[in-house]
Amino acid sequence: MIPEEFLKAVTADRGVSESEMEVLSQALHGSSIAAIANHLGIRPEAVRKRLGEVYKKFKIGGAGPGKMAKLQQILVSEYQHSQADNLFPTGGTHSGSLGSQERYDWGEAPDVSIFYGRSRPLATLQRWIVEENCRMVAILGMAGIGKTALSVKLAHQIAKEFDCVLWRSLRHAPPLKDLLDNLLKFLYFRHSGHPPNVNEKISHLLEYLRRYRCLLVLDSVDAVGQPGELAGHYRPGYEDYGDLFRRLGEEPHKSSLVMTSLDKPTEIGLLEGKTLPVRSFQLKDLNPEQARKILQAKGLYESKAWETPIELYRGNPLLLKIAATSIRELFDGNTALFLKHGTLVFGEIHALLDRQFQRLSELEKEILYWLAISRQPISLERLHEDMLLPVSVQELLEAVASLGRRSLLEKISDNEQAEFSVQPVVLEYVTQEFVARVCAELHEVFETKKPEKFVVFRSHALTQLEAKPEIQEEQQRWILKAIGDRLRRSFKSDSRIEGYLSQIDTLLQGEPPLEVGYASHNVKSLLGKKGELPEQG
Repeated sequence: MIPEEFLKAVTADRGVSESEMEVLSQALHGSSIAAIANHLGIRPEAVRKRLGEVYKKFKIGGAGPGKMAKLQQILVSEYQHSQADNLFPTGGTHSGSLGSQERYDWGEAPDVSIFYGRSRPLATLQRWIVEENCRMVAILGMAGIGKTALSVKLAHQIAKEFDCVLWRSLRHAPPLKDLLDNLLKFLYFRHSGHPPNVNEKISHLLEYLRRYRCLLVLDSVDAVGQPGELAGHYRPGYEDYGDLFRRLGEEPHKSSLVMTSLDKPTEIGLLEGKTLPVRSFQLKDLNPEQARKILQAKGLYESKAWETPIELYRGNPLLLKIAATSIRELFDGNTALFLKHGTLVFGEIHALLDRQFQRLSELEKEILYWLAISRQPISLERLHEDMLLPVSVQELLEAVASLGRRSLLEKISDNEQAEFSVQPVVLEYVTQEFVARVCAELHEVFETKKPEKFVVFRSHALTQLEAKPEIQEEQQRWILKAIGDRLRRSFKSDSRIEGYLSQIDTLLQGEPPLEVGYASHNVKSLLGKKGELPEQG
């Protein structure tokens, strides 16, 4: 059966009117003259007249019922020819009968009419794709940094260089089969007759990408990743996305895939190189001038105070927009008054970071907790020493590398060794999460009198005795005081808290060292006493 879209396109190209098209469509489905007339509510003579005009436009002469068979034969032949030629009857672009608007399918792409800065990233990405013909490019960065907006802006900017542009979001994690069906339906003129096997569908897509120059943008690729694992692992049932990326990166074609992701896919890491056709671009903060435009557009004043939030949020566009909205609503646009409250993480900012944090493996979370405790850059060697339960160097390196691929670590290098830290807003969020988890464990042990319920409270020290005085002061403020305040909200009495902590201290006595871990030291720290740190295993 000839698809309705194809029939409309071909008949419109020959000047067939809408009324003539109605008659033709019914006739091709085998309807008689009388049935067509009855269905459309017109006289049989009008049906014959409209069909006669269609025959003229297709240059079909003669008389009798054979004219309709001849017309059908012509249409089927054209349809089959267009399928063999990837169903673009007028050449390599969607010009001609399909109309120029059919070259673009923007899916759920957001509006980027208001777009700040990013001229250098745009220029670099355009050069990679248009001039250096990169087959696959990943735009990476932490949540809110502007990857999606950049991908849309880039696609609009270079669209004229391509036969077609497709922008798709993977935010809802569609199975690869569904995504491929959607893409092939558009590329092959909305024809649904494609192979059922996913690998064959990928081959079908690649065949098209070799013949025509297409720009395919996949946003939020991290959505098909597996939460709770290191970066690069796919959800069960989504592993074939790795096959897609590998084949699009390895096999020659003249199209480009641009993806955005919180995490760097494994295939990108394996195939990328400075002069290779697969590359990744780490999107970082907006420059201060462009960041100021966001705060100005949000109606904030006291521009002299803007430098601090821009630095603390590392020029992250979405975090700045969320913070600016709260400053306007809660503090009447007074940035200085907001800064006096000394908090960066609240509301939607907490929710945004929480979605990224919950994707991490337990070892990645453990590393971030230690960075929150240390309050300063930390080396791999020191990190390894602090860990209560030893992990292999390989495991530690893989977890640190994974955090790097997730854009959650900042690397600081000197001549002797590399150290790692996190952005201020990430540090505050992780500290809040650490405090909340410690308090939850304390509540559980208070109720059950089972110290084996301790996990983080046992594996992490709340304070570090060897730390510099200024660091100890920060640990006192951000960790010990925060835990104490949360416990007071629950128990309403310092004496009750001290009683519970003393009971826990008694329960821990006589337990094996690894079972106690940092717990005894932490109890004493909360009670305001000095305690010995456990020996490392």
